[in-house]
Amino acid sequence: MKVPNAARKGKLRRGLGVPWLFAAAYSAVGFSIYFALGVVAERGLGLTPLIFLVAGLLFGLTTLSYVEGSAMFRERGGSSAFARHAFNELVAFIAGWAILLDYLIVIALAAISLPHYLVPIWAGFDDKGTEILVAAVVIVGACLLNIMNVTGRGRQRSLAFIALADLALQLAVIGVGIFVVMHPDRLTEGIHLFSHPNLRDIIYAAVVAMLAYAGIEAASDLAPDIEVSRRDLKRIASLGAIAVPLVYAGMAAIALMAVPVVAGPHGPETALGGQYIQDPVLGVVSAFHPHWLAELMRWVVALVAAPVLFWAATTSMLGVSRHTYTLAINRQIPSWLGKLERKRATPYVAISICGLIALGLVIPTNIKVLAGLYAFGATLAITIAHLSIIRLRITMPDKLRPFRIPWGMAWGPAELPIPALIAAVASGLAFLSVLAFHSTARWVGIGWMAFGLTFYVIYRKYVEGTSLTKRVQVGEAALTKQIPTVEFSNLLVPVFGTKLDDDIVATAGRLAAAEQEEGGDEGESHLELVYVIEVPLSLPLDAELPPEREAQARRALDRAREVGEEYEDVEVSTEVIRARKTGAGIVEAARRANSEAIVIGAEPPTKIRGGGRFGGIGAGKPAEIGAATEYVLKKAPCRVLLTAPPEPESAAVIQPAGRGAPVLEDDDDD
Repeated sequence: MKVPNAARKGKLRRGLGVPWLFAAAYSAVGFSIYFALGVVAERGLGLTPLIFLVAGLLFGLTTLSYVEGSAMFRERGGSSAFARHAFNELVAFIAGWAILLDYLIVIALAAISLPHYLVPIWAGFDDKGTEILVAAVVIVGACLLNIMNVTGRGRQRSLAFIALADLALQLAVIGVGIFVVMHPDRLTEGIHLFSHPNLRDIIYAAVVAMLAYAGIEAASDLAPDIEVSRRDLKRIASLGAIAVPLVYAGMAAIALMAVPVVAGPHGPETALGGQYIQDPVLGVVSAFHPHWLAELMRWVVALVAAPVLFWAATTSMLGVSRHTYTLAINRQIPSWLGKLERKRATPYVAISICGLIALGLVIPTNIKVLAGLYAFGATLAITIAHLSIIRLRITMPDKLRPFRIPWGMAWGPAELPIPALIAAVASGLAFLSVLAFHSTARWVGIGWMAFGLTFYVIYRKYVEGTSLTKRVQVGEAALTKQIPTVEFSNLLVPVFGTKLDDDIVATAGRLAAAEQEEGGDEGESHLELVYVIEVPLSLPLDAELPPEREAQARRALDRAREVGEEYEDVEVSTEVIRARKTGAGIVEAARRANSEAIVIGAEPPTKIRGGGRFGGIGAGKPAEIGAATEYVLKKAPCRVLLTAPPEPESAAVIQPAGRGAPVLEDDDDD
């Protein structure tokens, strides 16, 4: 894909205006006050507003790092994408796996909280059985909407309207609270520093307060969908970094004045961390006076909070679908997990599995454990994000940055961002505090990461047979089963043990699957995967060859078979062929199998110069045509489909070619 002119000039082309862009980003972050406030107040007590401000400072610094990284690469994946460019694929997976945990936690938290905010409509929503049932409906609904592709690109304005309603409600709670519960002395009545709350409680609450900014990864995923000028990008980053913490701190201050800290059997406590821990905003407005005002605000909260929380679960599930897609095309998880639905191109397998995991997280209905788990994943992913931005300043100092974090310090030829350095240290210490003070989060989080890393190592090393750190990327074609315009039921596919084999076999699989879709009852389509071992003239064809050559052939065929078998109703067979020349072996195999077409990857020609007479590159030969490919094109007994590796700014589109007449066409996305 060619770089747009606007991007070359350091500008992301403008789409929505700044207010709408801020609202769209706020929709991914602003919902979390509905469940974060109670969890933080339980341990932070009267210091809760200050704790939100401190956490908001880290949020502001984190926003700067995410905006710089997202504007640089315009890719989905947030911290994982930054780590891929800054470090390697293993670090990217660690960040990505932590992000996936956070998405699941947010879905579970939103689903648990939603029925409690419906209590003004019917008191029965507070029962545990009803709570789990409604939460399950929310999760199933979020899964179905994402599988049907109802959410996603093109719906930023819908998100913006919900965000504006959410922001208006929060400002209304603050505004009304100033007039009816303005008692600043209540904020300090229960505070005895380093006793109630003690230092451990303060650290615990400060880390959990990061839950209030859940959704920063989802907000960063808007980068490919939203185009904005460099100046507006700075405005959005500044507005978000300042406005969101102030609103949250204001909400916390009103909350502690409305539902103050009181003496309890085990020391100072607030009902926000007890009776109202799952619906703290509802608890705040319930304390308003007079009674009619409290009832009115309870209904307003119910009517706004319920759709906001449902949309939070839905957009987090959208984050899951986008994230698993990114993991799959980078070969960090198997293709079948990222498999795309035929019509809507949504990863329905991953969405369904993650929906079941989210439902499992809901069943205990323990919002405090979920908050601790979120802090584990968030602090790990955010730390990696900051470190990635810092390292990119060193490894890619000249990379175009539409937004650049201000206040840098010289480090050789590079300029390191001081805000990112401070935030990296702070988030790293926060992660260590989770390990020290959150026992359940520590063991469940470590277990989650250990399972993911074990799965990753086995898949990459023993299934894919590739490096743990090297990027191996496949196109969307490896995940989708869309019907192409040309179908064949008996295809021959030579494989060579290269990184292009997956794409070539996937192309053939789509052709065969399409034929099966059209043909229906005429039996399975067939893919014949062959690997040709060249035997020199000095040896007989059945001579004993080095075992590693046979093993290499089998590894390549096994990997190709795995890709081919992802296509339903397509029979896959493999064969190792011995021949004097690769091209001759392919042609003979096609003739013997009565193949309808050969799908072959283009190979680079020999680097020997001097023209065709001297064994080098002939003047009229395309750059993609090597000796084996040329032989197959001339001698094949059937049609030949030639795939060429994409150029950096374009991709080759496969066109069916007649015997000896391949057709290659550049696909320009611009």
